[in-house]
Amino acid sequence: MAPHIPGTIDAKLLGLYLSDHLSGSTAGLGRIERMAKDFTDTPVHAELVGVAAEIRRERELLLGLIHELGIPRRPHRQAAAWLGEHAGRLKLNGRLLGRSPMTLVLEAELMRAAVLAKIGGWQTLEELAPELGLDQSTYARLIAEGRQQIEALGRVHEHARINAFRTHGDITG
Repeated sequence: MAPHIPGTIDAKLLGLYLSDHLSGSTAGLGRIERMAKDFTDTPVHAELVGVAAEIRRERELLLGLIHELGIPRRPHRQAAAWLGEHAGRLKLNGRLLGRSPMTLVLEAELMRAAVLAKIGGWQTLEELAPELGLDQSTYARLIAEGRQQIEALGRVHEHARINAFRTHGDITG
């Protein structure tokens, strides 16, 4: 059975909801990919690369679901998320040139919050899956992966916070 939105579900609200999650995914993917690129010299680089790959795959899955359900794309929302994520890079970090050791701490915190929100989206889809003609196990797996991503980002955060606020301020160690 092909996925569809039955009359028991408000298609407009579901469309807005999934569009908002796609916007969050767009912003989150941009941030985690930049983190992976910017922190190649740290022991947590592999964690960042792994989470980035998973988020990229999940974003594609969400795009496919939106298409399958016939939900109109709202590119202006994704563009706004992209702009917001890029504007967030312009924050003052106490350094005129180069990155602050504090940057990785804050970005790991932001990404953990974003992944937690994403898990909420997967939980919603898991609940609605039978009515939408979707496989619930897909969303159960994505929820479990999201929890693993929070753990990985927790390790990134631990490394960053242990090192960032010391007088040496070196997160590469």
